[in-house]
Amino acid sequence: MKKVLMLLALSGLSSAAMAQQKLQVVEEFEVVQVQDKYQVLTNPFWSNWFFSVGGGASVMYGDGDYAGSFGKRISPTLNVAVGKWFTPGLGLRLQYSGLQAQGFTYDGSASYVKGMRQSEGYYKQRFDYMNLHGDVLFNLNALFGGYNPQRVYEVIPYLGAGFTHNYSEPHRQALAMNAGIINRFRISNAVDINLELGAMGTEDKFDGELGGSSGYDGMLSATLGLTYRFPARGFRRAESQLISSFELAAMQDKIAQMAIEKAELEKALLNAENRVVTEVTEREVIVPSDIAPRTVFFEKGSSKISTREAMNLSYLAEQMKQFPEMTYVVNGYADSATGSPEFNKQLSMKRAQAVVDVLVNQYGISSDRLKVDANGGVDKFGQPILNRVVLVRMAE
Repeated sequence: MKKVLMLLALSGLSSAAMAQQKLQVVEEFEVVQVQDKYQVLTNPFWSNWFFSVGGGASVMYGDGDYAGSFGKRISPTLNVAVGKWFTPGLGLRLQYSGLQAQGFTYDGSASYVKGMRQSEGYYKQRFDYMNLHGDVLFNLNALFGGYNPQRVYEVIPYLGAGFTHNYSEPHRQALAMNAGIINRFRISNAVDINLELGAMGTEDKFDGELGGSSGYDGMLSATLGLTYRFPARGFRRAESQLISSFELAAMQDKIAQMAIEKAELEKALLNAENRVVTEVTEREVIVPSDIAPRTVFFEKGSSKISTREAMNLSYLAEQMKQFPEMTYVVNGYADSATGSPEFNKQLSMKRAQAVVDVLVNQYGISSDRLKVDANGGVDKFGQPILNRVVLVRMAE
C-alpha cells in the first residue's frame, strides 16, 4: 500500500508539472496582453463627427446691468456646433452661439442704448451679437467609467476660447473665454438630447460701456437641443486582436493533449494498485468517456461556426461515437461587455444550437444525447473574446 501511495504522489506531481508546461503559452499571453474597459481602437479621421443645434435663453452681466432686474435681462440665444470625438472621453467642437443681449446702463451716451431715460435713472441696452469659439470636450463618464455606447446619461464639461462680434452698430469685436457643462441624454445610436449650461467672459467693450468695476463682461446661458452623430459612429474595442486564430487552435490542441495524458496516468495508477507488472512495447492510449470540456469559439455578435471549428467538432464526434451510452451538455455563452442581457441570452442559445446542429446533421450524433443550455452574457473566462464560446461536457 505504501508503494501505491508513493506512486500516487509522484503521479500527481508529474501531472501538475506537465499541466504547467502545457499552459505556459496561455499564461504568458495573458500577462502580455491586457484588455480593459478603457481600451478602444483609433478610428479614421472621418469617424465620430457630430452636428448640434439648440435654443434657449441667456442673461448678460455687464458694467451697469445691476440696475435692472434679472428677468428684464433675459434674451433669446441660439447654438449651432460641429465637432468630433477623438476618443470616448476627449473631443473638439466649433460652436456659433448668441443672438441678442439685453442690459442696462446709467450712461446715456453709451453704445446700444434704446429709448429714453427710465424713472430709476438708467437706460435700457439691446444689441445683436455672435460668439464663435472652439471648445475641448471632456466626457467624464467615459474618462472615469470606461467606454459604454449604451450609457443613457453622460456629463460633458468643456473649456474654449474665441471672439465675439456685435452685429448692431457700432460693430465691435472682443476676445472671449467659454466654459460650461453639457448634459447628454442618449435617444438612439445617432441622436442625443442635450441640456447645455454655458458661461462666456469677454472684454469690457462687449456691451459698449467701459470703466466698470469688474473689467470684463459676461453671459450666462441655458439651451436645449439635439445632436446628430454622423456615420461611422462609436468606437471598436481592441479585444478581437488579443488572441489570433492560430493561438486559439493551439489552446484547443493543448486541452486535447492533456486529456490523453490524463488517461495515461489513470492507467498507470490502476496497474500499480492491482500490482500488475506488464511488459509492453507500445503504449496504448485509452480515451475515457468523461471527455475534457471541448470549446467552440465564435466571432463577435455571431452564431456561425467557422470551417476550422467545425473540423474540431469532428474529433469530438468520434469520441462520442465510442461511448454511445453517454449524454452531454452543450453550454452557450456570450460576452457581457457587448450587447444587452436579452440579446446575449438569445445569442448564447443560438451558438449552443449551432454546435448541436453540426454534431447531429454533419456527424450523425443523436440529438437525444445532447442537452442545450444558454448562459447569456458572462465575464468568467478572463478576456472578452474567450467568453464568446460554447463548451461541450459530459452530463452529470
